[in-house]
Amino acid sequence: MAEKKKEFKKPKTFTADSLIDLFRAFCEEIEERDYYTMPTQTAFCKWLRDAYRETDRKTIYNSLNRYFPDIKSEYDRILSDTVVNGVAKGKYRDSISIFALKNWCKWSDRQDITAAATVAQVDDADKAMMDKISKRLGL
Repeated sequence: MAEKKKEFKKPKTFTADSLIDLFRAFCEEIEERDYYTMPTQTAFCKWLRDAYRETDRKTIYNSLNRYFPDIKSEYDRILSDTVVNGVAKGKYRDSISIFALKNWCKWSDRQDITAAATVAQVDDADKAMMDKISKRLGL
């Protein structure tokens, strides 16, 4: 018997589009007000309280991760753009911003070296060593 996937009630507070529109407006205000705060979920909730209606972090979290997961990537893009622009303008510290983006938006450092490239480098080094040994032995 197939397990039934738990269904969540969508919040009465938001639709997917309204949540993204509100978050975009929040981030635009941050930029217009010279990056007065980081775009955290807590700061977003405080902003919503004044600009829209009382909302808690759990509602925001569930909206992004359960009710409307298809907007999470756009939310992360808006969030990361705001943080990166704040860093570029010297309003946010680099180290805390990198830490935040890695935790909030799942940013990671790229590792451009692949296993095949590593093996090829070892093979080339081994071949060079074998050639050197062969020359010394006169083979």
